[in-house]
Amino acid sequence: MRRIFCLLAPMLMLGCAHSKIPNTNIADTDENRAILSVVDNYAQAMESLDSDAVLNLVSPRYYEDNGNSDKSDDYDFVELKDKLSKDFKRTKKIQLELRVDEIVVEDQKAYAYIYYTYRAQSEYPSGTKWNTDSDRSRIVFEQKDGRWLMLSGL
Repeated sequence: MRRIFCLLAPMLMLGCAHSKIPNTNIADTDENRAILSVVDNYAQAMESLDSDAVLNLVSPRYYEDNGNSDKSDDYDFVELKDKLSKDFKRTKKIQLELRVDEIVVEDQKAYAYIYYTYRAQSEYPSGTKWNTDSDRSRIVFEQKDGRWLMLSGL
C-alpha cells in the first residue's frame, strides 16, 4: 500500500497544480486573465495619452489615498479625471512598462501587485523634461456588472 501511495502521490500533486499564464507566475484563471487584460489596456491608454480610455477602466467609486495619512493628496474619480487631463496636456510622450507579480481575487474585489517603470517627456514653463521612475504598487479592482474596474492604486 505504501508503495502504491508513493507512486501515485506525484501524479496527484500534478493534477492539483494550476497552469500559469505564459511569461508570468500568475495562475491561469478567467479572473486573472481579465485583470491582466485591464492592466494591459491601462498601459496602452497611458502610452496613447488617452484619458477617456483610462477612465473607462476606472470605477466611478475610485479613491486614491496615496498610501499615507495626508488627506491633502487624496483624490477621487472626478479629481482623477481633472488630473489626467492636466497631466496629458503637458505630456508629450509616455513609455510605461508594467509587470504583474501577483493577483489575489476575493469575491468581487481583486488586487494586482505590480512593478512599474515609466519615462515621460513633459513640457514645463522651464522647458521640456524627461522624468523616469520605477516602483511597486498595488492596484485594487472591483467587479461591477461583469467587468473588473480599478478602484485605487494608479
